[in-house]
Amino acid sequence: MNNTIKCPYCKKTIEITSALSHEIDEKTKLNLENKIKTKFKEEYNLKLKDKENETGELIERNKELSNQQLELNRLIRSLKENDEKRALEMEKLIGIEKDKAKLDAIKKASEEYRHKEMEKDKTINDLKKLLDDARRKSEQGSQQTQGEILELDLENELRNAFRNDDIIEVKKGTKGADIVQVVKTPLGNSTGKIIWELKRTKRFDQNFIDKLKSDQRTEKAELAVLITTMMPKDCQKDIISVNNVWIATPKHTISLANILRQQLLAVAKQKAISSKTQTDAQILFDYMTSSEFSHQLEAIIETYLSLQNQINKEKMAFEKQWKQREKELEKMYKSLFGIYGSLTGIAGNSLPQIKGIEMLDIGEE
Repeated sequence: MNNTIKCPYCKKTIEITSALSHEIDEKTKLNLENKIKTKFKEEYNLKLKDKENETGELIERNKELSNQQLELNRLIRSLKENDEKRALEMEKLIGIEKDKAKLDAIKKASEEYRHKEMEKDKTINDLKKLLDDARRKSEQGSQQTQGEILELDLENELRNAFRNDDIIEVKKGTKGADIVQVVKTPLGNSTGKIIWELKRTKRFDQNFIDKLKSDQRTEKAELAVLITTMMPKDCQKDIISVNNVWIATPKHTISLANILRQQLLAVAKQKAISSKTQTDAQILFDYMTSSEFSHQLEAIIETYLSLQNQINKEKMAFEKQWKQREKELEKMYKSLFGIYGSLTGIAGNSLPQIKGIEMLDIGEE
């Protein structure tokens, strides 16, 4: 009796018991992957919900600070009104009283007024300082929360786009970039690292690049990417390379990741084909850190951005043409129905039936 079959996966002839074991292992692996995905989704949703709650609390805190600001403004107006009244009273005293006793009283009142002015100014300055400190802390907390939400989104996008890679989150309080991506081949072999830093800022700072270069050396990563909501001053592109650090806006994150990842895989493939000598390894490293490598990637990215702009322009042009043709077609249909209706009213049933005219769509809703 034949106890062997051909394996549908490896195409080798194996015993039936081995084939059954292979199928069971595949099902077990699939179930485990589903459980891991479900757990990751639940953890991600929990983190996102926590950040949303924290943002809500910060919004309520900002409302309280705004109310305090209104109360402070009311107090300042009241103090100013009292000051004006006292000033008028002093002018009245000076105009009426001439003798020394009255002058002494005026001097005393003036001194008291000066002291009260100093106390008032100190009170106002103290209140302003407290309010500014509270508002600054509130804004810092809000920006930090928004930044953490963006980091979670970036981490999730990278995990979904590159399931073979290891996407490692750098814990808060730990020095280094926000995310480390270990690029792997389909067989699970590591080909290099890409470190990611995300900045939600209104002004780009050169220190962002210097800090990321330092993190790259510490992590021993082949590539470094800075995703920022504000590009460097006078920059007209959405993706650029500065001192071997790639800088891009959030909407181009996955496109840039695809390009850089393919370059790492290509270099790893070439390295595997070539000899394993130290000289070849040094050549590969020099190539990846050379301006030629950066220029080639920039050319690929410029082509990608150019094609994307062309596609958007073509879509807009076609949509405009389609709308114009729809209007012309609707006008023609209405004219046709008008003629047919008039002839039907004149000739009645003697007018030959035009097959399919009732089925025409005149574009009316």
